[in-house]
Amino acid sequence: MEYSLGPLLRLAAKRAADAFAAALVPLDIEGRHFGVLLNLHRGGPANQRRLAGATGSDKSTMTRTIDELAARGLVVRRATETDRRVNVVELTDAGRARFAEAERVAARVNDELLAHLTPEERDGLRDHLRRFIEA
Repeated sequence: MEYSLGPLLRLAAKRAADAFAAALVPLDIEGRHFGVLLNLHRGGPANQRRLAGATGSDKSTMTRTIDELAARGLVVRRATETDRRVNVVELTDAGRARFAEAERVAARVNDELLAHLTPEERDGLRDHLRRFIEA
């Protein structure tokens, strides 16, 4: 059976997300948590609106995700100096440590998912996907 592009991309994304989700269970985080930790690690403190935009989340999902990360001690909310109504989210030391662990898990899962491809095929796949996204 030959699939068109949409179903192939959806199935590939589901396979990768399911594998990553299973691997994150011992770290007590989910893929959406990882996305926030990743954005905070790369970009520093951010308000929830920016994090929602960067991760493709809606406002209520982002609020719940930040609440869950804060309850785990991985992030803190702080009021901004310029507008006390706006909170900035930042990583804690525990959040940085958990992100480092999750990043190692992500690399392992990535290697497992692509194990059947040669290094050249892996690079080609990444290149093709990048070009597809940027077109």
